[in-house]
Amino acid sequence: MDKSQVIPKLRNEIAFRIIEEGKARQILLYDLSRIASQPLILPEEFAVLFPFFDGKTTLEQFEKIVAQNYDGDVTQFMNIFVELINDLDILCYLETPYFFALKNEIDEYLNKPFRPSICAGNSYPNEKRALEKTLSNLISYSKGERKISNVKGLIVPHIDFQIGEPALRVYAEAYKSVEDKKYDAFIILGTSHYGTSDYFMFTQKDFETPLGVAINDKDFLSNVSNAIKSDITVDELAHRFEHSIEFQVILIQYVFNLPNPRIVPILVGPFNDFFYTDYFPKDDPKLGNYLKALKETIYDRYENPLIIASVDFGHIGRKFNDKFDGIMELENLRSHDRRLIEHISNCDPEAFFKEIKDTQNKFKICGLSPIYSLLSICQFEKGHFLAYDYWDDKDNSSIVSFASFCFE
Repeated sequence: MDKSQVIPKLRNEIAFRIIEEGKARQILLYDLSRIASQPLILPEEFAVLFPFFDGKTTLEQFEKIVAQNYDGDVTQFMNIFVELINDLDILCYLETPYFFALKNEIDEYLNKPFRPSICAGNSYPNEKRALEKTLSNLISYSKGERKISNVKGLIVPHIDFQIGEPALRVYAEAYKSVEDKKYDAFIILGTSHYGTSDYFMFTQKDFETPLGVAINDKDFLSNVSNAIKSDITVDELAHRFEHSIEFQVILIQYVFNLPNPRIVPILVGPFNDFFYTDYFPKDDPKLGNYLKALKETIYDRYENPLIIASVDFGHIGRKFNDKFDGIMELENLRSHDRRLIEHISNCDPEAFFKEIKDTQNKFKICGLSPIYSLLSICQFEKGHFLAYDYWDDKDNSSIVSFASFCFE
């Protein structure tokens, strides 16, 4: 421990409030700018430490103050305090070189007119011809046995292509059902794994991939804002590292041979709050207004849109904080998934939501919000179940399930 080290300053954008639960009081720290995406909950006693995060006080000066006011082991206390500094630094709560370097990266990203692909070179090739070969191979997994004439919507996985045949076949059946169709816009409802700033989170950026630049229909955003008579949430940082929309963009570009398709990328946040109400999400004034506005805007603005929910189904096992190996609960997961498949095929968002609510989302269906939104927004007459499978992630003793559907 270098005692001459100055304790970094707590950033000005960091806010806090007291949380009371019974007699217990805790401090909630959060970042108003959302650069630090993870809120922190600390014991109330930590409040006395905050004034020392001033960018002036050294550890040596702080240790002397502690020694005068603390009856315990000062060395142990100081070691814990240094660990707290390191944790706050990693989480971007402090004015440190690490934070400023990260902020520069974020500012550079925010100033770009497009979102660079973040999965290229990892989940799929970053070179055009190699990617086309990969996607051609993916589509080849479709049996192509069903011809459905008027497809208006899809449910497609967003699991990594690299897990192989189980995922590729489920992807392929969805896109094979639309490969000979023409659409004037692609609305993509992606599961939000990182952002929770609103029920629906938009971006102003186009999407760059190795196959071209998908053009974000930015006027759609103002149309929705006008329809809900309020500002919408543009959350660029939620979209920055999110793969659920990116995977669908490259498939759209390839399948329809459109390097520059018109897209509307929307991340959908969690609807878990409605597990604890006696009404469905669509009956909530704010969310219901949003769903109505999206429906009106989509069908007023486009003649023949394709609306896609980019989702996976269940997540069970050690990787997902369960105290059991995923394979032990596989049959229960598959039974639950079969009931969800039935409700989705019937285009019944309420039955679908209730099925998950009744288990308190025990199986961690990550596609809950986009699927509910898709079925609530869209004017579907009939759903077609296309394919289902799961990934047995043996290295992490976990299971992920996924399915594909198309809708008329």
